[in-house]
Amino acid sequence: MSTIQLVIFDIAGTSVKDIGFVEHAFLSVSERHKLGLDAAWIKPRMGVHKLAVMREALEHSGNLGMIKPEQLSTEFEEAIHEQVQSGSAPALPGFIELFDDLKDAGVKVAFTTGFSRNTAEIVLKGAGIDYETLVASDEVENGRPAPDVVLEAMRRAGVEDPTRVAVIGDTPSDLGSGMNAKVALAIGVGHGTHELSNLEHHPHTHLAQNMNALRTILAPHTGIPTHEHAHG
Repeated sequence: MSTIQLVIFDIAGTSVKDIGFVEHAFLSVSERHKLGLDAAWIKPRMGVHKLAVMREALEHSGNLGMIKPEQLSTEFEEAIHEQVQSGSAPALPGFIELFDDLKDAGVKVAFTTGFSRNTAEIVLKGAGIDYETLVASDEVENGRPAPDVVLEAMRRAGVEDPTRVAVIGDTPSDLGSGMNAKVALAIGVGHGTHELSNLEHHPHTHLAQNMNALRTILAPHTGIPTHEHAHG
């Protein structure tokens, strides 16, 4: 019997391989406008609503009021789109099989993201991920770590009880949105932007080093097989 009715995945670094494509987009915007951002500044803001991050970047550089954060967000999106088209954001190995197994088991799957709707659709499509429910940061009032994206994904998927929901992500803000929504499982994965040693200090229910470990955690709650099997 499946106790989990809905599994909510973050996108970059959780479902889709992030070989630095998000960081690269931030750095290209920073360079163009001399914002002085570096990887250490960007990393803790991964998974957060990108418009909010751009506003903070402008404050950080003393340029607030001179450039609109919306302009930076647009440039960030353009940089992401270019990289997706060049093939630098494929689905993570084993993700499509996990996704298919969840659907075969009758479990609903949704995606949430700190990207805008437009960017999220391009990234998922580029990775060959066929989604039904997607909630982007520009579709809710408060970005992560607020619970808004999770609660909206539940609403769209028709699942009311947070104790029947799992949230999976690779950043502290992903885990925060799940914990703040009081979901049954808030699982941090180590194959994205953060090592598990970074995530373990943030509230969570489980940590998974890779896709196989994630499958092992989800299996008893969803009825999926513990080992990946080939889909015909």
